[in-house]
Amino acid sequence: MNPSIDLEAATAAFFASGGQLVVLEGFTYRPLPERKHPKPKHKRTKPTEHKAVGQHKSRARARAEKVAELAKTMTCGEVAKLLGETKSALWGVAAREGFKFASPPRQPKPVKDPVAQEKADRALADQIIALRDCGISRCRATAKLGIGNRKLERILAAFGINFPLQRHGGSACQE
Repeated sequence: MNPSIDLEAATAAFFASGGQLVVLEGFTYRPLPERKHPKPKHKRTKPTEHKAVGQHKSRARARAEKVAELAKTMTCGEVAKLLGETKSALWGVAAREGFKFASPPRQPKPVKDPVAQEKADRALADQIIALRDCGISRCRATAKLGIGNRKLERILAAFGINFPLQRHGGSACQE
């Protein structure tokens, strides 16, 4: 039937049976309570310096002097082996104290015999020409001969060999 008529009949029956109307309080805005931050902790005070700190500094100073004395005639690696310390620790001492380690002796460069070098280059030039005539690329030629591209370029320039960058069409030789 009609919902509004049914609702009125239900409310009339409710009040007739002794029911009472209760009015509830509506919503009221209440702001959030103020934030409470924890109180800051007290900073610990540094302990007073003892005599041990002075002893530590004197031992470090003696160690640095010893390393500086050894560094005049020895390399960092030699001093590290002798004292049983790491190279990085010794480099740190050197940086703080302002000294340098002795440089290791340089190996002399081997003296090349120009006549033997010329013969070897001539043999390589003959092999390069043979590989070029077979139609092999420069890359494969260097791989077969076991030389680098720089050496190939040097020999080509020295002997006036024309070795194009692109391969030739035919291959008369076995690779």
